[in-house]
Amino acid sequence: MPRLPTLLLIAVLGMCSPVHGANDAIDSLETLRRPLSKADALNIAFARNGTVLQARKDVEAATGVSIQLKAIVYPKLVNQTQYSVVQDSLIEANQNRQSTVSEADIPGLGALRLEGNPPAKTNNQDWNSDIRVVQSVYEGGRIGAALRSSRLIRDQALLSFQATAADVLLSVSNAYDDVLSTAKQVEVRQASVALLTEYLKVAKTKADAGAVTEFEVLRQEVEVANAQAALVQALGAHRVAKQVFAQQLGWNLATDLSDDLPLRLTSPLLARPYPHPLSAALAHALVWRTEVAALKKEELLRNEAIVAAKAGTKPSLQAFAGYELTSRVQTRNAGDPLSGGIIGGQLSWPLFDGFLTKGRVTEAVARRGKAGEATAETKRIVELQVRAAWSDLRAARAVLDAQTKNIEKAVQALSLVQTRYDEGAATQVEVLSAQTALTDARTLYVQGLRNYSVARSRLIRATGEDLRRSGGRQG
Repeated sequence: MPRLPTLLLIAVLGMCSPVHGANDAIDSLETLRRPLSKADALNIAFARNGTVLQARKDVEAATGVSIQLKAIVYPKLVNQTQYSVVQDSLIEANQNRQSTVSEADIPGLGALRLEGNPPAKTNNQDWNSDIRVVQSVYEGGRIGAALRSSRLIRDQALLSFQATAADVLLSVSNAYDDVLSTAKQVEVRQASVALLTEYLKVAKTKADAGAVTEFEVLRQEVEVANAQAALVQALGAHRVAKQVFAQQLGWNLATDLSDDLPLRLTSPLLARPYPHPLSAALAHALVWRTEVAALKKEELLRNEAIVAAKAGTKPSLQAFAGYELTSRVQTRNAGDPLSGGIIGGQLSWPLFDGFLTKGRVTEAVARRGKAGEATAETKRIVELQVRAAWSDLRAARAVLDAQTKNIEKAVQALSLVQTRYDEGAATQVEVLSAQTALTDARTLYVQGLRNYSVARSRLIRATGEDLRRSGGRQG
């Protein structure tokens, strides 16, 4: 899948996001009846499907995590305010101790106090407030790791979104094929009912003329009833397939809408060839599959987690500057504070943390190893998916080729036995057997056509190509 730059992909997500009210119930039959190609269906699902919409929210959440990680890089604006009141007894005791020392050491101090004004009462309230800008200068490697992790988390979320969207598009493509194949099965069953009904008319005519027994008429009536029951089942399967398809698109259908949706699907059910050999498909998968790319991002994230864990034993240095207001000790007046600028730095260095950092490093290294194993295992799973889809494609192709010839032979056989039956040289059992063989051949052909289209879509998904580009075009 071609990689979109991060900003471009975010813009695409924004443009594809459904507008307000896009999930309202469809109340107009014209909306359902408009021609709908497979490419159109895939684009609608990309914009409306509930799973895709949830995955978009995961991208938004990852963006929030990315912002949080980068917070360590930016300066912080911090305000600290403190207020306290000291009981007067503590202040008086402190003043008495100061007075005793002063009078003993400095003769005449007491006389001076008697002659002058009494000393000012010490303020028993203390408050200070400052606002400062704090900037981390060194965090033991955490700053660089946070910047790299922020980018990796965002990229990983976008890759995970692409993988989720690709799975949804595959489901929509298969649902589109199911609607087409069930419609063809209805046609096969209708043709069978029409043919058997015609034979019933012939049998009744011959019975009236005495050419055949009443048993043959009854037998033909049973065959017609069985064919009609099979037609009813085919019609039910077709209605269900259309309901599933509408759900995959993200449509909310009006409650008064019939279960037989009036869809008009314009992309035919074709057996289009896959243009690449198996070796190229395997090579493409390892390059294009976003699941593999996301796990590679996970490995890089785990490397950064190791760096952050090791920072636990390294020093941390911050610089700060600000402005401070503080109360005077000699006055109770809150409007007469001391003020001034402050600037400085602070350094902390944990000398021993009880092996906390050692444990964190051990955990981070183990998780890095697990991420590597997950990447290797996912590559093997991807290769298996490609090979399985390739094998299914070959099998479906063989079934189509065989059933194409079988249909031609079954038509010829039915024509021959019908001629012989009209001439009285063939029995009713032979006619019914030939007709059943033709119906079975047509049914298997439709199933093979559906299986081929589904296998091709799965192969495209397994290689990481975009179904909207490679699988949604009409052949």
